[in-house]
Amino acid sequence: MSASVISDFIVPKSSGKAFKVNKGQSLRVIECEGKQVAGLMFFNAHNFKEQFMAEFSGGLSYFQPPDLGRIGSHYRLGELYSKVPYENLMLRVTDNKIGDHFLGTHCTKKTMEILQAPGHRSCSDNFAEALREYGLQLEDIYSPSVLNAFANITIDQKGDGSIQVKPPRSERGDYIEFQAEMDVLVAVSACPDDQSAINDHVCKAIKIQILEEP
Repeated sequence: MSASVISDFIVPKSSGKAFKVNKGQSLRVIECEGKQVAGLMFFNAHNFKEQFMAEFSGGLSYFQPPDLGRIGSHYRLGELYSKVPYENLMLRVTDNKIGDHFLGTHCTKKTMEILQAPGHRSCSDNFAEALREYGLQLEDIYSPSVLNAFANITIDQKGDGSIQVKPPRSERGDYIEFQAEMDVLVAVSACPDDQSAINDHVCKAIKIQILEEP
């Protein structure tokens, strides 16, 4: 039998939301309109000190079997691990047709200043507001290390190694799905950056579904 949707909601554009996903449940992050990045943070729901570390998970994937790291020509993260010293498997990617994501920082106050938009809303603002309900502040977490789902960001390998930000390739209805390997607290930011090409210069909402096997 297929999994049933037990929770279905919208994270409005340029906002954030935090919620829990239990072990064994699936989290689906869906494009409402297309070409919108979703910043994702993950925490052990019973110990907020244990947090997802994007770069560490990306590095570990180098040592995984090829089917976890690459499908076709696109790199795809297969497993998400918590930071040192925990190093536990938190979630597993179970469906990811687009395969675009950026493992690293989210947009911040400094990012917006560099983009000549001082005072502009950033993912830092979204995460701070979303996590306040759970007693967390950005200074309590390893905040720069997130999974930026649908971000079409590449590194120029033939030139000077500069980062190139392009509009997402994801369209309406595309999604990435995770299976929780522990109870997790999830924080989602519908990225508010309309200054760069990361959201194709138009901010949009993100849809969330939590699914459970009967």
